[in-house]
Amino acid sequence: MSKGRVHVIGAGIVGLATAASLVQRGYEVTILDREGVAAGTSQGNAAAIAWTDVAPLASPGLWKQALKWLADPLGPLTVRPAYVLQILPWMMRFLAASRPEKVARSTEALAALNGAALPAWENLWRVSGTHNQVRRDGCLELFDTRASLEKARRGWAEQRDYGIEIEEADPARLRDLEPDLSDRIIGGAFVPGWIQMDEPKQLCLSIADWLRGQGVTVDIGEVMQLEPSETGCTVSLKDGTWFQAEHLVIACGAWSRHLAAQLGDRIPLDTERGYNITVADPGVSVRRMIMLPGHGFVLTPLSTGLRVGGAVEFGGLKLPPNWRRVDAMVAKARLFFPKLKTEGGERWMGFRPSIPDSLPVISPASGHGRVYYAFGHAHHGLTESAVTGEMIAAMIGGEQPVVDPAPFRADRF
Repeated sequence: MSKGRVHVIGAGIVGLATAASLVQRGYEVTILDREGVAAGTSQGNAAAIAWTDVAPLASPGLWKQALKWLADPLGPLTVRPAYVLQILPWMMRFLAASRPEKVARSTEALAALNGAALPAWENLWRVSGTHNQVRRDGCLELFDTRASLEKARRGWAEQRDYGIEIEEADPARLRDLEPDLSDRIIGGAFVPGWIQMDEPKQLCLSIADWLRGQGVTVDIGEVMQLEPSETGCTVSLKDGTWFQAEHLVIACGAWSRHLAAQLGDRIPLDTERGYNITVADPGVSVRRMIMLPGHGFVLTPLSTGLRVGGAVEFGGLKLPPNWRRVDAMVAKARLFFPKLKTEGGERWMGFRPSIPDSLPVISPASGHGRVYYAFGHAHHGLTESAVTGEMIAAMIGGEQPVVDPAPFRADRF
């Protein structure tokens, strides 16, 4: 017997994972997206299940590094001039979240959420039959300056405090693992527990196919207006149609802010625009995901080719892409893999939905017990999607979520 119907706004990985958890608990589910399954950020991410991450982006020392990066318009971090005034309030909140006491609380919450991420994914892979799309080759963190390596060591110590295995490695060991690396590397680490997917868009499509087999409907439509009530929420679409939702989950990433605002929740959500290029024949062998934290980008071997991507650009949802950022990443990638070829590569830009304290919103709407939020995961959308889905399904069912939801409340701002 059905426990009721839930409408999920958003067919990215967070919406799909939420639908999967709801189906397993006996709910009927309809997913609504303005473009379709994995049409947004979920199709172009780095494919990482980064459950080993425990540190929020906001930190006391980050501003010194950020100021250096901002001096380079094509560096790892930039603000488009036309967006400076719009992003200023977000930046002020980010600065406040960088205070040591705030960082300590965010770290504890992030460690708890990511600590539950892998078990949640293991369940989702099993029930959806997508376990064959998982790679367990670990990840390398590489550094080419002493200062960046020393900073990383402090982070590794914190990860080890949470029981995460980090194996520091010298350049010879790193080149044994990745023979095509140049001599530029001075040190790094191997993270054996790191997991990635073969191809993130295919993962989403596969989960969506499984959901349809469970009776889930995936519809196309852009939500314009929400009117909550004691019995649910009236949802009006751009084409003039509307429907009544018994329970509603807002999981549409960077487009969630204006819907939450209609319900009285002023969430400081903005977008970290990320860029990448995926090359079918890169001319180099990259055996596992490689992170270059000092330069703000990664290399990920996918079933479709090698993806070089990352960087953070604040420019909102409307400004056109700056494809020179891809060229800049490729030039830096060649410092580490000199034979890298990018001819015929597919360029892409996406919107990471980001909140200043690096914690997503996983919460009922303030004052509206039948509307729930699942957005703002920034760089951890793929990682945290399965556990987010489990938490939202538990909340709707009146159960205690697997992770304490208090740090992720919508009314914390």
